[in-house]
Order: sequence, then structure tokens, then C-alpha cells
Amino acid sequence: MGALDNFVVLTALSKILDQFGQPNSGTFVISAYVIASTTSIPIFAKLSDLWSRRNVFLGGLVVFIIGSILSGLSQNLTELIAFRAIQGFGSGGFFPVGIAIVAVVFPPATRARVIGALSGVFGIAVVAGPLLGSAIVGFTTWRWVFYVNIPIGLLGFALIATTLGPLRPALVRRFDLGGAALLAGWVGSLMFPLYQIADNGWAWTDPRVLGLLALAGILIVVFVVWELRATNPLVPLRLLSNRVMAAGGGSTFFVGMVFFPVATFLSLVVGVALSPNAASAPNIVRDILYFLVIPLVIGAALGGQLLTRLSYRTVAVLGMVIGIVGMAGLTTLSVSTPLWIFAFGFLPVGGVVLPLIPLGFGIGITFPVYLLAAQNQVAQADVGEAGGFIQFLQSLGGAVGLSVLASIQQTRFAALDPSPAAACSSAAPPLPACADYLGAFKGALITSYDLTFTIMVGLLIVALLFAILLTGRLPKTAPPTPAGAGPSAQPKDGEHDALSADGSLDRMS
Repeated sequence: MGALDNFVVLTALSKILDQFGQPNSGTFVISAYVIASTTSIPIFAKLSDLWSRRNVFLGGLVVFIIGSILSGLSQNLTELIAFRAIQGFGSGGFFPVGIAIVAVVFPPATRARVIGALSGVFGIAVVAGPLLGSAIVGFTTWRWVFYVNIPIGLLGFALIATTLGPLRPALVRRFDLGGAALLAGWVGSLMFPLYQIADNGWAWTDPRVLGLLALAGILIVVFVVWELRATNPLVPLRLLSNRVMAAGGGSTFFVGMVFFPVATFLSLVVGVALSPNAASAPNIVRDILYFLVIPLVIGAALGGQLLTRLSYRTVAVLGMVIGIVGMAGLTTLSVSTPLWIFAFGFLPVGGVVLPLIPLGFGIGITFPVYLLAAQNQVAQADVGEAGGFIQFLQSLGGAVGLSVLASIQQTRFAALDPSPAAACSSAAPPLPACADYLGAFKGALITSYDLTFTIMVGLLIVALLFAILLTGRLPKTAPPTPAGAGPSAQPKDGEHDALSADGSLDRMS
């Protein structure tokens, strides 16, 4: 459900913005979800260490369903963004708790196949999302892109409640409430001014922007100091002392800065500027996204298989190089770029779709690398925390990337956008006399993304540099049980105990 939702909304985004009369303000409908999810990932991960993992998962699902209902009832863009944030907060419980269960139930040799299977499920949702989104807006109102989560969510709730054990931790530790407050504070202080720049025209030099960004910087420093000193930190920054964790975390952060924004930006460019008319835009966006997500799924499955034969560095570098080639192809888009060019009726050889194939395939190859490298290169007691930390960094990269890049794009667009005549500035269907303005509008919109896509190429190059620092490869067998681990350290309720470095019995998160 977490994977499905954003891609369903992406397909319907142009319809939603059309109804609200804000055709170039949709970035934060997506980023509100991503930002809230990023903030809640470490919170749910830590809560699952303190309470029943099943109940924490179900709690996140309930919040997600409530957010879906409220999003469908939204009467304006501000309400929709706020309710999407509620949705995103609930979805933050899906991935870290699921990854923690995989980490404690399956040995390292099996995890690659299990995570590959999970990637396949994610891929099915991603492919089904655009199809479902276009079908919904084609046959009913866009509000059902949110209401459809209700029956799916209730079915998921019933399945989990009746088939999954409680998975309670053996050791109860205090929740890092101070860390959670600081995390929410700096994320909000950073994202809010970026949202105002993108959608409300605040200048980068506005005292309010500078003040909030300065506050975010201060809170980040305080957060880091707090987490390093905390007995049971919300975000285990100590893991960055491990080279593989630091390299993999850095690379996945910058990959996240590209992966999350690119689908959002493409849906706006294709739906607003390149589609021949508004009626066909959702279907065209759906078809275009297929050329990104299907290679992504294939790449993720191949990456898991390659890891059984090649080193982490080799697989990650291979994926990053392929992804950079694809991303570079998106920097040349213009109003005259065709959506697709096929040879022999089925081979994509040009247009918008051509660079999407290596971009999705390359990024997909890297997906299992960082998670498996993190889980298999730290102490056994840190396996769950390591996987959750990688997930947090990827989501954080997506939230920061989407906000910053959208702000840059909007600033550039404001400088390029011609001033419309009064008759062309309303939300009514465009008049024939507005054709020149509309053409200039589309040209300015695509041109404003040229710089954004170029920056994204640079971000992937930085991710490549981090990937080069990776060492090691997937172990063939599970690590030996730590000395002194007796019957009391055996699994209970599907979990594994392990001895921490200081010899005390600890619970893998």
C-alpha cells in the first residue's frame, strides 16, 4: 500500500491540480507524504522495539487509512497537503517494521531472495499504481484514488491481525522522546520554508526563509549531539563509524534525492507540457511511468542475484553508471521532444521514454545492495537498526531532494514564465487567443526543469563516489552465534536475541 499510493496519486495529479486551479503547484502533494513518512520511519522502528511489532504495524495502518479518508474529502490544496502528511506518517510504519521482521527471521543467505521477493511486490504495486490511477480518474472522481485505500487497508489489517504473531521484544527500553521531538523540529523547520519558496513565492533571501533555515541548522546540530549521547537513540548515528554503513548510507541518501523527485517531476512535465490535451494526460503519464518502474523492478531483481556472485562495490557502481546515463538523457527535453519513438513497433528508441529505461534499471540494481550490505557488515545485534537506518536515509534524501529541487525549479520557472493576459490567467478552459501564452508557458515549464535534471545528474555522480567506497560481499552463511549465547538467547515469537559488544543481552531492532 505504501508503494501503491504515491504512484496512483502521481497519475491523477494533473486532474487534482486542474480542479483546484493550481496547475504548477503539485510537488508538495507528493512531498508532504514523503516528508511525514521520513519523520515517522525511525519513530515506528523504535516503537517496534518497545512494543509488539504487529501492533505497531497495525497502528501505522490505521493512521494511513484515516489520512486516506481525509485526503479524499479535501476541499482545497492546503487541506490535501495536510491530510497527505497524515497518510505519509502512517505509511512510515510499513517499511521499517517489515524490514526488521525479515532481518530477525531469515539468515543472511536467505535475505537476498526474501528482499528480492519484497522488491517484486513493491514493483507490482508501482506498475499497478499508474494503471489504477488512470482507471479511477477515467471512470470516477480523483477522490477515489484515496478512498480505494480503505478496502485494501482493511483487508491488510485483517490478514496481519489474524496471521502474524505479536513479536514482542524481550527487553523493554525507554523511547527517545527528545530525539523524536528534535527530529520533527528540524525536518519541519527545513521543509516549511522550501514549501513556501516553491508554492507561495517566498524569496530565498526572505528573512523568514533565512531564519527558519538557520533554526533547522541549529536543531540538526542539537539532534546529532543528543543522538550520539542517548542511551537508546532514535536514529543510531553510531553505525556511521562503520565504513560500509557510511558509504552505503551516503550513496542511498543521494539516490533517494533523485529517485523520489524524478517520478513527480516527470508526471508534471508530461501531464502539463507534453500531453496533447488534459483528458489524455493521466493515461499518458501512466504509460510513461511504466518505462521507469518496470526496468526498476527488473533491475532490483537482477541486483539481488548479482550480489550472490559479485561484491557490493561492483554491483552498486554498475547500477549507478547505468542510472547516470539515463538521467543525463532527461536534461535535453523540450516542447518538441516526442513522448516515444518505437522501432519494429515495440522497441523504444527515442523520446521521453528512452532515458527512463536505463535510469530505472540502474537505480533498481542498487536497491538491494545498500540494505544487504548494511545488515551483513555490522554486529548481529545491530542488523535491524542498520536496515532501518538505510531506509531512513533514503527517505530523508527523497524528502530533502524533492523540496530543494522543487524550490529551485519554481524559482527558475518564475523568472521564465511570461505574464499572462487577464483572460488567460483563470482556471477556465483556455481561449484560442491564449494559444501563444500557453505555448510559452509549456516552454518555460520544461526549461525550468533542465537545470533541475542537470543537478540530479550531479547528485547521482556523488552517489557513485560513495558507492566506490563500499567493501565486502554477501556472506554465504549466517554469522556464528556469539560466545556465551545460551538457550536464553534463542528466538521467541519469531525474533532473535544477540549479545551486544559489551556482553549484555540486546534485542535486534
